Amino acid sequence: MCLAKKIKDNYSFKEMDFKFKGYKILSSMYKMASKIGLKNDKMDESFNKLVELNRQYNQIKETPDEFNSFFSEQGWIAYETMNFDIMLKSVELAKSGSKDEAEQILVDYYSEDTLRFSIMRLKGIEQFRPRINLTYNALDDYLAQRYYACIPIILMMIDGFVNDFEQKGFFASEVNLSIWDSIAAHDSGLNQLACIFGKSRKKTTSEEIRLPYRNGILHGRDLGYGNKMVAAKSWAALFAIGDWARALKDGKKGIEKVFKPPTLKENVISLTESLKQYSQIQEEKKTITDWRPRKMIVGLDVPEMGEDKEYELGSPERTLVEFLTYLKKSNYGKMAQCTTKLCPSTDSVGKVAKEVREIFQKKQMTNFKIINIRDEAPAISEIDTALTFELNSNEVIHNHTFRLIYQDDECNSYVRGHDKGMWKILWNFYPIEFVN
Repeated sequence: MCLAKKIKDNYSFKEMDFKFKGYKILSSMYKMASKIGLKNDKMDESFNKLVELNRQYNQIKETPDEFNSFFSEQGWIAYETMNFDIMLKSVELAKSGSKDEAEQILVDYYSEDTLRFSIMRLKGIEQFRPRINLTYNALDDYLAQRYYACIPIILMMIDGFVNDFEQKGFFASEVNLSIWDSIAAHDSGLNQLACIFGKSRKKTTSEEIRLPYRNGILHGRDLGYGNKMVAAKSWAALFAIGDWARALKDGKKGIEKVFKPPTLKENVISLTESLKQYSQIQEEKKTITDWRPRKMIVGLDVPEMGEDKEYELGSPERTLVEFLTYLKKSNYGKMAQCTTKLCPSTDSVGKVAKEVREIFQKKQMTNFKIINIRDEAPAISEIDTALTFELNSNEVIHNHTFRLIYQDDECNSYVRGHDKGMWKILWNFYPIEFVN
């Protein structure tokens, strides 16, 4: 099927096309000015880097269409949160005639780490949360290579998830999953996938299939469905629908906005702002490149235990000590304010505090000790601790590693020290919940 409109025609890409066209004009003007002595080292560097940036942008713009052209009939589509390097490598292999190898790379991409992270992101969508336990059951089956068990569950989660938004399931013939300015929900994406997965399968067969035909699998016709290829394609479809759901929540459905080139004044203002943002990004990149982990010895550079004021202001260890001090006092509201999850959440502090209370209220922490501090990345530190709890008049010591992220309230990470960020403790307290 030939589709007139491509993903690269999306509003965001058209807008960026126009900006790069403006950058080229500015670059030409600057080169002319340079010939009469109006030169600036930073401007030279910025315009030189824009050449490579433009090349990378064109690659990002073209690849989703190429990916869908090569792989949509095989049951794979491009979507926003898919790893771009994997998408690009698959396209390059397909172009060279190694399509089977490309598909194997796609299957391997859906590893345990990728699946756990992607499922965690789905938890941020309210309509998916009731399905999370069944989804983790499917993950357990997938990791145990029980593909025959996980595939029907994923297909059911896909159908019900879409139904909660559209009052029609993913496989309903009249459902329209196209959304403005989306990659996953482009006409060449989920609608095509729904047609392929929803094909009528009237003949019972034991032959191995490579596509998750919903009707054939759930109606007991396609008996050779239980393989890793079909399972990986099912997971991929689920995560693409997650991106579709996020676009819905962003209010993109029903929009038919077409990009119109701005006026000369609007374009100058936009380009000036873009160049300013570009310069800021370059500064941040330099900060990341120059970053080095601290070499700290607990007990020498920082105390093993103590009050929060004994630790450096703005450091991850100070945030953790504040959190543990609140825990000693059973101040769950303050503890909640110190925590973060992987995705932005609309949960109130009171709701988070209730979750914290459920984990910690049955055990009294009497002491803590910092064992080791590791700066893993410019925005990430891990701190190993020994926590002492009193349980049923017994003293229990539990070793726990806290992961801290330097971010803002929208879960955007920054290099430590940036004025928009603060240290937050990543929500990973369940091992503590089961201390006994």
